[in-house]
Amino acid sequence: MWGRDVLKRTEVWGGLFWLVLGAFVLSQGRDLGHGAINDPGAGFALIWIGALIIFLAVVVIISAFRDAGPALASLWADTRWGKVAAVVVLLLAFGFLFEPLGFVVCATLMLLILMTLIDPVGLTRAIPIALLVPLAAWWTISKGLKIQMPTGVLAPWLG
Repeated sequence: MWGRDVLKRTEVWGGLFWLVLGAFVLSQGRDLGHGAINDPGAGFALIWIGALIIFLAVVVIISAFRDAGPALASLWADTRWGKVAAVVVLLLAFGFLFEPLGFVVCATLMLLILMTLIDPVGLTRAIPIALLVPLAAWWTISKGLKIQMPTGVLAPWLG
């Protein structure tokens, strides 16, 4: 039960990560001040969110000690590192081109590349999805929620 096998389990490391994150969120909430139940302070929600994260992390860690889960090394078995690197590069390019090209163009290009090169689907499915989903997201965010989105090169048509 206790030993090197326990430290090789994915749930232990995942639980420890969330435990540390929950402690950080809780401490930041305490720094902001919790206030009172009828007059909550800025950190009131953060304290309760941090406490919930800590509680769930402890549950995960306890279950990892009770049940033998997958080994940490099994998470990385058969990983296609070329595709992982390509997605990271694609996300970086999206971030750099977001302002000049705009959301719709960047999202369309990203979806087309993802659906044709990274995880291929047929063009009859990839093209409509890559065109309609970014347009629907842009319309919902900019028109429905009234949040400004960069229009980039499509500014004359999208307003």
